[in-house]
Amino acid sequence: MAVWAFAGLRAQEVNVEVSPVNESVLEQEGFNVFFLNSMNFGFVSPLSQPDGMGAKHFGSYELGVNVFELSYTPVVGQNVSFAMGLADRFFKTRHKSIISNVAGYYLLEPFPAEADGNRKRKSRLDVYSLNATVGYKFKVSEQFNIGLDVIGNYNFGAKSVSKYKIGGDKKKIKHRHFKTQKFTPEYRITFGFEDVDFYIKFAPHSLFQKEYGPKLTYMSIGFIF
Repeated sequence: MAVWAFAGLRAQEVNVEVSPVNESVLEQEGFNVFFLNSMNFGFVSPLSQPDGMGAKHFGSYELGVNVFELSYTPVVGQNVSFAMGLADRFFKTRHKSIISNVAGYYLLEPFPAEADGNRKRKSRLDVYSLNATVGYKFKVSEQFNIGLDVIGNYNFGAKSVSKYKIGGDKKKIKHRHFKTQKFTPEYRITFGFEDVDFYIKFAPHSLFQKEYGPKLTYMSIGFIF
């Protein structure tokens, strides 16, 4: 459907879409509004982390979706956008330690003695955020485009989940209320082929508050669809 936005004395058509898939906006001039659009999945690799954490390189992963996106194409082949969305990052570890905290302080603890010798022991750190993305995309050729995005995350929650088995019984230990940085930026480069974009993203600022946890930065590679 279409609505009308007025700038001075001139009317500008705005297309509104409710779709999980964003059709190319580089082909038509004007404004577009999308809802539940541009989902992404990527593999995460730590750039820096504490020795005891042992987060897996590209064994961790992230998920995200744009809940709202405003897109503007001033000329065919160039596009600027602003989006609001949700993101989850899951840092899986290879070391057999429980990620825990005391009053928000990050700690590593051994698994209970009953889990000794159990190969199914595993832990992960989950971080949840709201985000705002400002992006610019331009068409290089008929089938290929490049984009640059700056993403601001508001990290509203973090928890650790540790699991092990005793016989056939599954055991789970959770810790919440980690003191993460409330605001962290990310920088993303995208390479687009028709309806799918591949990306490389860098997060050079630590997720933890300095006095409450170790330096944990990361990069990720994945795709947007």
